[in-house]
Amino acid sequence: MTAPLIAEPLLVARGLSVTFATEQGPLRALDAVDLTIAAGETLAVVGESGSGKSVLSLALMGLLPPTATIEAEELRFAGRDLLHLSRHDRQALRGCEMAMIFQEPATALNPVRRIGDQIVEAIRLHEDIAPEIARKRAVEALAATGIPAPEERARAYPHQLSGGMRQRALIAMALIHRPRLLIADEPTTALDVTVQAQILDLIRDLARETGTATLFITHDMGVVAEMADRVTVLYAGRMVETAPAPALFAGPEHPYTLGLLGSMPQMNARGEPMLPIWGTVPDPRQMPPGCHFHPRCPFAGAQCRSDRPALREIRAGQASACHFAPLLETLGGAE
Repeated sequence: MTAPLIAEPLLVARGLSVTFATEQGPLRALDAVDLTIAAGETLAVVGESGSGKSVLSLALMGLLPPTATIEAEELRFAGRDLLHLSRHDRQALRGCEMAMIFQEPATALNPVRRIGDQIVEAIRLHEDIAPEIARKRAVEALAATGIPAPEERARAYPHQLSGGMRQRALIAMALIHRPRLLIADEPTTALDVTVQAQILDLIRDLARETGTATLFITHDMGVVAEMADRVTVLYAGRMVETAPAPALFAGPEHPYTLGLLGSMPQMNARGEPMLPIWGTVPDPRQMPPGCHFHPRCPFAGAQCRSDRPALREIRAGQASACHFAPLLETLGGAE
């Protein structure tokens, strides 16, 4: 009996690091991150501001500034080596097979060009079709995102639309070519709760219809619970935990993940106090030795202050970079 074929992941990153050149010297913003995404899968990357989430998304898209240096053991998309693609080939991928929804549509959209013209430009950048056909497709794309009166909205400028409509326009632009990978960088941060729920439903439904893999970047564990198949937790540029979403919520294996969950009111039982994470993410120029989280960790010991914990598998599919993992066994044994 022959073994079943296992499809290669759509995106593979091994040991992905990003360093910025600054006047004060090199600044390591991302440190040896590993991740894979399969076709049709949603991977959430979660962490506070300054954890390296947006740097990760820009590195994958090839949008980092010239001051950044990318290093990786492997960085492949659909079998292609992204580290050695020509600039022309990388541009051909971007916006077509790989697309991104940015955090703030007001800055991602050109304020002096009509919405429809911007989508038409995105279409014709990758397809040699007549302007009138591209415009028809732009209106259809806006309609698919649920924007009312899409023909009228296509003639509008960004400032004439609400925040939710601008974000829908960005989603229409990102999905116009049915990309194989969609990167959504905190796409609901500036929106109210009702519009946020609508945008999340839209991204999930459109990705499901097109079979698109999604890398969803967020600091909101509630969004992670709603959207993700798997989760990678970043802290100070390093991976501290990765797991299938149900396993992570059922039994987090890193104190930072535990703190992220404990900081969410809806994650706590009624009457149970919230468990905030004290302090802030450290300055990349002044990283603490050992585990970077130890100055904020309620369980830190001498080993945490001196030795960097390796990311190791705790159970099938779940890995943690904590000396004390598995946490329940360790904390239970300490009582």
